[in-house]
Amino acid sequence: MFQRTDVREGMVVRSIDGEKLGKVFAIGDGEFHIEKGLFFPKDYLVRYSEISDIRAGEIILNHGKEALSTLSRDDNRYATTAGLGMGADTRGLGERDASLSGSGLGTDTRMGLGNERTVTGRTEDISIPVHKEELDVVKREVQAGEVRVKKDVVEEEKVMDVPVRRERVRVERRDVSPDRPAMNASFQEETVVVPLRAEEVEVRKRAVVDEEVVIHKDDIEEERRVAESVRREDVSIRTDGDVEGKRSLESPSDDPLKRGY
Repeated sequence: MFQRTDVREGMVVRSIDGEKLGKVFAIGDGEFHIEKGLFFPKDYLVRYSEISDIRAGEIILNHGKEALSTLSRDDNRYATTAGLGMGADTRGLGERDASLSGSGLGTDTRMGLGNERTVTGRTEDISIPVHKEELDVVKREVQAGEVRVKKDVVEEEKVMDVPVRRERVRVERRDVSPDRPAMNASFQEETVVVPLRAEEVEVRKRAVVDEEVVIHKDDIEEERRVAESVRREDVSIRTDGDVEGKRSLESPSDDPLKRGY
């Protein structure tokens, strides 16, 4: 249970369904005040027992927005007029019920947010939210695998037959006509050189595209089953005393139309 030391002035107060109600502006021994604002027409008095949790410096009440809307009416016993401060009437339930009973007015005891309230001469509806958890499925892309294409260099010997040409010598001696005059005869020793030509083979290598490997990625849709536990709130209502038709409520079904008293 939370105490006065857990609450500080200026802390934001929210309902159990996340609605911002206001800020704490005054702190007492058994309760604290929420400032008057758009949600409450008057300063709102809250007991420490009505705190459900304190998270990230914010106070979470155990009341829902609908129930707080009912409690914030002018005849709410928790509401105090502006300017009263901590000196407002903070009598317990027993003192208030006794004062109402002593006044001679008929009383109607109703269930409300964990406390019994005494309301005179009117009908009041109190809404209590019943919560359940739903599953939200979110898909995200992750790497499921990979394909690696490795290229290795393989060296092999390739043999080719290449035709080449070369010159060779054929010496032929022929007779000439008699008495053919000789031109430029020097009668000196002389060597005549006749060059012979031939083709040599020179090998050059160049890179060409032999083939290509194409990798196709296709999208395949498949169904995957997911399972997760969820929570829901069951409502059980029990009436005690001399009331009109004792009734109890068990609501295992999620359909509000199937819930009966």
